[in-house]
Amino acid sequence: MDVFKKNSNPNTSEDGAPIRSFIGPESGPGARGAEAGRAPPVIDMRSFLDDPHGAFAALRETHPVVQVGVMQYFVLRAREVLDLFTDGRTRQITGGDYIRFNAIPEGFTAQFIEDVMLFNEGEEHRAKRGLFARTFTYALMRSKRPDVAVVADRIVAALPRGETFDFVDRMAARVPAEMIATILGLPVQDAQYFAPRVYALSKALTPIYPHACHNEIEAATAELYAYVAGQLRSRQRVARSDVLTSLVAAWSADPVIGFSSLVNQVIGVILAGSDTTRAAFAMLVALLLEHPEQWDAVKRDPDLIPGAIAEGMRFEPSVGSISRTAVVPMEIAGMTVPAGAMLRLSTMSAMRDPGLYSEPDRFDIRRDDHPRLHAVFGMGPHRCLGEMLARIEMEESLAALIRGAPDLAMEARPQMTGLGGIRQITPMPVRIH
Repeated sequence: MDVFKKNSNPNTSEDGAPIRSFIGPESGPGARGAEAGRAPPVIDMRSFLDDPHGAFAALRETHPVVQVGVMQYFVLRAREVLDLFTDGRTRQITGGDYIRFNAIPEGFTAQFIEDVMLFNEGEEHRAKRGLFARTFTYALMRSKRPDVAVVADRIVAALPRGETFDFVDRMAARVPAEMIATILGLPVQDAQYFAPRVYALSKALTPIYPHACHNEIEAATAELYAYVAGQLRSRQRVARSDVLTSLVAAWSADPVIGFSSLVNQVIGVILAGSDTTRAAFAMLVALLLEHPEQWDAVKRDPDLIPGAIAEGMRFEPSVGSISRTAVVPMEIAGMTVPAGAMLRLSTMSAMRDPGLYSEPDRFDIRRDDHPRLHAVFGMGPHRCLGEMLARIEMEESLAALIRGAPDLAMEARPQMTGLGGIRQITPMPVRIH
């Protein structure tokens, strides 16, 4: 596998076209790497696309850090990935950096990225996350399990029988979208409106910003903004017994952020609560059907479901990397990166690292070597707010399939595409016999 770049400019492809990466100035301090220590090798990201797991494996031990653009690095080995999640010499990437170095035009998408808590740090992040922290406590999410089960059973019961349909669209997408609507107090039928727009917006949160899709992303973000703003303003006028009413009331009493920023936080929660779970659950079911002995084992013993969820998220994660910025020059696995460098901590690579998992390329729902905290949800103050909800949604959805569609058959395996950030999933044609 030829992953090393043949040209000397790490920000252009071999034909000289610019490679738009997650973050990175065209010039400035540190653009050539640090003065001392081994410089990470420069890699052509395009060579990862066909077989990212194979490419990561080929590089991981000898090159645990690789450069993919000016001031942009992938960290591949598990020990460094896990340490860097909470290393005090790093910070969360800011929305301003993301926008500036990806040349994202002004508009709703840029404002969303600037505002959303994912791209904030310190007190600003705590203030924004605090608005939602009481809504997504583990205890409260556990209390929602019966509601999730009802939604999942209803959706499975309505699936077509004896004909081919797209499992991603008809099942995997609906449970998380309808549950996040229920939790926030949005009309459940509105999930059909906001879900496709959320999927379009999620394309903005990938390692290479898709400029060719910018008009689609911008239109979707603008429509989401108008929808959420309308929902919040209606609750300012007439209170309801739901989370959005409580949220806007708390914000009105102490407006720690502007109204537009409040709208963007809600959009961020809707995105986090629907898109990544959709892809993760569809891929889990695909992996189980691809390994019929394990699908049969889960059907016989539902106690295996939590382990199956953890293994699916490890084997083919819907979040492929989590990004940090080096605050100071750093040595990582004997390689030096400069201050201001973008560090993409590859969960995809780390969770296939034999230093962390035994036989990592084997899908095994009985695996007993998962770390206590699953890496796909991140670590530290930015650990996923909706982790418990996502687990419950997948557990109850899988249980509903076992009860209502045990003879589900996959006609074509979906593909999880992308190297990091929020990954995309292709359709999954299935049939219930």
